[in-house]
Amino acid sequence: MENRKELLKSRISQIQDPVQKRLLQDVLVDVFGQLLDYSEESFYNLEQKIDHERDDPDSHYYIYTGVCKKDGLDSASRSLFEIQRDEQKTPGYLGTLFLACDYLKIHACLSGLFRAEVETDLGNYRTTVSFSYSHTYLQAMEELYLQFMANRRQWHTINCPFLYKMLDITDREGVVPQDAVILKVGIEMGELSDYVMDDMVLVWNVAEEICKPTAEMSVAGNVSYYVHRIPKEDNDAGCLAVPEGEDLFSVIFSEREILVRTENEVHQQIKLLKIEPMYQEKDHTALEFPLQTNLRNLRHADRQALGQPRYLWTKGEVERMLGSYEVFQEFDLIDIRPDVPQELEPISMNPFIRVRSF
Repeated sequence: MENRKELLKSRISQIQDPVQKRLLQDVLVDVFGQLLDYSEESFYNLEQKIDHERDDPDSHYYIYTGVCKKDGLDSASRSLFEIQRDEQKTPGYLGTLFLACDYLKIHACLSGLFRAEVETDLGNYRTTVSFSYSHTYLQAMEELYLQFMANRRQWHTINCPFLYKMLDITDREGVVPQDAVILKVGIEMGELSDYVMDDMVLVWNVAEEICKPTAEMSVAGNVSYYVHRIPKEDNDAGCLAVPEGEDLFSVIFSEREILVRTENEVHQQIKLLKIEPMYQEKDHTALEFPLQTNLRNLRHADRQALGQPRYLWTKGEVERMLGSYEVFQEFDLIDIRPDVPQELEPISMNPFIRVRSF
């Protein structure tokens, strides 16, 4: 390259006419400048193409969770929706409250009993109550996990610290009639009263949608099954198929459609769980705390690592993987030591994983 540059300079210096010399210089600068711009643009487009092809395959399946008051929900929201809970309540259930304090205080509440006055449409009752993790919210989270597994989609543990702050109130004495409508529950909680927040609900970016697929029968060996075709109308959202009454089914995802294969029957309707993309600037849900997410920001090294098996992780590798999650940006990774100053009972980070360990 340098030799060609010197050759061009020597030939330009042999031109005696200053007008021709200036004209030739301008032509060479314009031509080579455009060639350089074209090369830069071509390399940039190639990088974008490679990054797109090696993008995070689960980019449409990350969950956002938040907490707000019931009257703070945005009915027109396209991103955040109230977590739908099972209507069936456990015996003695009086309601659910949100306790905005740390784990140690919540853990102390779970092992204690409190006096309460319950106001109902049938009258007022004095009783003793206890707290437990919200059964219906835990069940909703467990069902989402099972649908991830049934659809063979990668499960990234949902970052929902609010889940373990939603506590069910249970009547320990059984004095409140089961058919009574609960109007108000006043609990004597002492210094913890400042942390109590009523009428709170959990929200996430998961919506339910009922679709009508086209179905046809297919045969593989001696087994017949039904193939349901569901066109994909939104390529920015992740989808999980939930065919009713099917314990074993398979789902094939493509750019244009979703194929749901079942063995029991043809489904005229199939429920989809849509994991909507987050548009915070367009959402008017009155959140009480910042949204939490398990979203990853993949760098080039992270995309390379997706295709590489890892049988032994160094501390640097662990830091790289954890650092790709936004939530870990505010934390430092330290070695786990057995000589901690106090022994704390671990919390089940996932209620459907029975091993009680961090």
